[in-house]
Amino acid sequence: MTNLDNALVKLLSESLSDILVGSGRVGICTPAEPGDFLLGLYLYNIRPCTDINPPSVIRKGSSFQELSPHFLTLYYLVTAYSRADGVYKTAEDHRILFRAIQTFQNMPVLTKRELGYRPGTYIDKLQVQMVDLEPDEIANIWMFRESEYRLSVAYKITPVEVSAEAGSFVTRVSDTNFKGIQR
Repeated sequence: MTNLDNALVKLLSESLSDILVGSGRVGICTPAEPGDFLLGLYLYNIRPCTDINPPSVIRKGSSFQELSPHFLTLYYLVTAYSRADGVYKTAEDHRILFRAIQTFQNMPVLTKRELGYRPGTYIDKLQVQMVDLEPDEIANIWMFRESEYRLSVAYKITPVEVSAEAGSFVTRVSDTNFKGIQR
């Protein structure tokens, strides 16, 4: 998932480079601790992707099998953290957040070209969709210490492939012995 986090940060950084001057302005953070980021991404939920049901094992040649990858849906909260003063702060937050929304609207499908890596062995693209959260749902995500709520938008990215590292060697049946079996 680190690859995906890095790809999202790079994508948004490039898209907002004209309004977020300087590097390191977009990053992965909790809503309560944005640090120096002006746009933060927070992975707030991970769910199984029920759209893909691979077999439990995959044959790799005649003598090896590995466990199938697991497919997930990741949910990110995107929040703007303007450093502007007074009346300009809200307007700056809106400008940053709406540019992030526009970026994902323009790229609802992420491929190797946008990500900088192949999304998986069995998939070649990721879907990006805005999540319609109720106000109480978004308030629950924001329950960090005594942090002040900030306008945020949620996105889901699916299917994210998590490869299995486990496998085993298998041998074919090479001999049978039916002697001693009674009918």
